[in-house]
Amino acid sequence: MKRDDPLLEQVLGMLGRYLPQDARHIVVALSGGADSVCLLHALLSLKPLHGCTLSAVHLNHLLRGQAAFEDAAFVEALCQKLGVELLSEQADVAALARQRHIGEELAGRQARYALFEKAAARHDGAVVATAHTASDQAETLLLHLLRGSGLDGLAGIPPQRPGYVRPLLSCTRQQVEDYCARNKLSHVTDASNLQPVYRRNRIRLSLLPELERDYNPNLTKTLSRTALLLREEAQLLNEWADSLPATLLQEEGLLVFDRAALRQAPPALARRHLRRQIALAFGVTLSAAQSQELLELGQRAQNGGLEQLPPPLLAQAQGGRLFLFPRPEPARLCPMPLREGCNDIPGFGKLWISYVHEEKFHKDATTHLLRCDIIPHALSLRARLAGDRYRPVGRRQALLSDLMSDAHIPRALRDVLPVVTAGEEIVSCFPFGPAAQAAADGLPALVLRYFPNPPISLFVPRPCPGQNHLPTRPS
Repeated sequence: MKRDDPLLEQVLGMLGRYLPQDARHIVVALSGGADSVCLLHALLSLKPLHGCTLSAVHLNHLLRGQAAFEDAAFVEALCQKLGVELLSEQADVAALARQRHIGEELAGRQARYALFEKAAARHDGAVVATAHTASDQAETLLLHLLRGSGLDGLAGIPPQRPGYVRPLLSCTRQQVEDYCARNKLSHVTDASNLQPVYRRNRIRLSLLPELERDYNPNLTKTLSRTALLLREEAQLLNEWADSLPATLLQEEGLLVFDRAALRQAPPALARRHLRRQIALAFGVTLSAAQSQELLELGQRAQNGGLEQLPPPLLAQAQGGRLFLFPRPEPARLCPMPLREGCNDIPGFGKLWISYVHEEKFHKDATTHLLRCDIIPHALSLRARLAGDRYRPVGRRQALLSDLMSDAHIPRALRDVLPVVTAGEEIVSCFPFGPAAQAAADGLPALVLRYFPNPPISLFVPRPCPGQNHLPTRPS
């Protein structure tokens, strides 16, 4: 190894800082381009120092006709020459994009990273090394800046994340090309990277060169350093955000936040707390704009809902709480007769019906009291129907659809909230309460207690007067 080679010194520094201490094998993502060929050669040269075994992985996206097969053949020949194990596969990325209703760029990334995971799983203590450079970092920062981004987006490409490391991230593309020339390394050129079709290509081919020519000849490294500084500051904010006492409950399919804590926290920390908790619980990343909308919902005085979130999430603000839960699967409540005791509602939970003579429970939007002369087996349960009208206790008579709209119940929930009828007459609807003509004046009474599964309708706004607590779930 030429220890005086500047690129090798930079790669060695990145490995020392970001390669996990327990790493024993490095899988190189090898497209055959200059960046990945440089990375493979550099890691082979530095093998006595990092001590890891090496292999490579290549994906043919089947997007560039014969050229893609020629690239795959080049990669195979290179690995044979260097004595490096290779996993090479192909994927019909265009078909994947159509099936998943996404762009080819995203479909290609998904296919690549699925193959990377497969390659890493073949070796103990493996990490995947990708050949992102400082030039890629600069392009990414500009791309995110132009489309609008928060701090995390401007922090760009991370040098390391679980299972991945990017040893070339401090090196410019020019340094990579110079290294390939010094070491007489041949490589392929993806012609699609030279076409101003994608926005990233236009930034690489036009905007960044113009900025470097007219404003700052060292802009690539300047932006790369900026991204690193922003990432370090984002990490500090993450630690502060994680310490906020704003998450009241986290369980499968449910997050509950304290709206008072969200109001009191600095907005930057509150947004970050919401975004990180949602990513942890649901594997979904909110954009900066979505994080802000969600924070505004949580901070405002009124109740309401938010549906413009990444699938499958819905948000509902009620009282002092902000609830996040998955959008229910498309389904309708099937009409069913009810009886005293536990009524299983397939796919939607349970409805308990019993007579009570003394109050031993909290009343809330899921616990409704009916007159005790109403016979349980005369009751039925169904979803709302067009034209449904009733008058909940303490309110005017109205269309059920209007009540739901006024309460800001997300549209995805409106067909899964149970309606209880006696004949053709609505006697109760969750969460609005019993109908005025069927409500109990006191005890004894017939109590309806609804335990949703998933627990969605516990969290719709505007509970009945005096009903402020969640019921205890039955065992």
